[in-house]
Amino acid sequence: MAAKKAADQSFEVLYQQLEEKARMLEAGNLPLEASLKLYEDGAALVDQLREVLDAAELRIRTVQSRTEPAVAALREVGEMPDEDDDEWEDES
Repeated sequence: MAAKKAADQSFEVLYQQLEEKARMLEAGNLPLEASLKLYEDGAALVDQLREVLDAAELRIRTVQSRTEPAVAALREVGEMPDEDDDEWEDES
């Protein structure tokens, strides 16, 4: 079966496939060639997972860069707590 690109599968599906390959390797009852193939397939899955995570991080950074000026302005006028504050400022 040909490996699908990371964009074609969700993180969860890819991770589940990686876990299954790891379980099979940890069982230790496979011939050497089969173990090597599983290891190579697992390494490819790790690369795909990294691509998915990198894309997610880019999306988060993009959203943050668009919203950070508004968040900073709200903090300046006391409408939002600072990142290290546990609670909203008391308005009473």
